[in-house]
Amino acid sequence: MKHRAEGEYRDIPIAPFIDDEIDTHTEQWNSIPVTFKDKAGKDRQLDVFFAPRERGKGTMPTATTYGYHFKKACRAAGLVDVSGKPKYTPHSLRHFFASTALANGIPIHEVSRWLGHKSIKTTVDIYGHLVPGAWHRCREVMQSAMRPVPVDVPSEAPQTPEGYDEVA
Repeated sequence: MKHRAEGEYRDIPIAPFIDDEIDTHTEQWNSIPVTFKDKAGKDRQLDVFFAPRERGKGTMPTATTYGYHFKKACRAAGLVDVSGKPKYTPHSLRHFFASTALANGIPIHEVSRWLGHKSIKTTVDIYGHLVPGAWHRCREVMQSAMRPVPVDVPSEAPQTPEGYDEVA
């Protein structure tokens, strides 16, 4: 996944079935090579799946281009509200990823790194309420770590009192 600065990338975990879907998609559809000038004015080429309508004219796809195709895909999949407007945006996927990971115990510092936040404070401010409460988990951890261990003391006392029969 591209990062904020030119040439910086980060990896994010994805579900294996999504990885399979991407492989299937790339086997069926060819990417489109787009040549563009970077901020330094150097020619760069990137293979993309969503290109501007002027394919191959040297214009990099923008967030608007991606958003257009995303909305089109939502409509085609029937993911629309009662007025026909797409229910989701590309940013919805980001929020789904972060909130699902945090609600299921993934450490917030890992999620913050995957989201590309420069500070974990950003992640805490936006998603901190989704981190599962640690009160009961901490009590269980402390109980397990600190509880007295039963001592098994060998005894020479008879297992049954003398003068009594064993219970049948």
